[in-house]
Amino acid sequence: MEQATRIALCLLAQRIDQRAGQIRDLERRLAGLVQRHFPQLLVPVGIGPDSAATLLITMGGQPRTPAQ
Repeated sequence: MEQATRIALCLLAQRIDQRAGQIRDLERRLAGLVQRHFPQLLVPVGIGPDSAATLLITMGGQPRTPAQ
């Protein structure tokens, strides 16, 4: 029973490590896409790649300047 628990925990740790690597890779890709298409969003303090991508999606890919 103890050996089965160790094996299960080891497999679970491997899955967590794999998922963490996938998350880092996706975050890096997302940052690259935002940097390439709309780098101005990454300049303000507090706006990271996740928030910038959310803003781009919300704008529908067609950023417009506010009416004057």
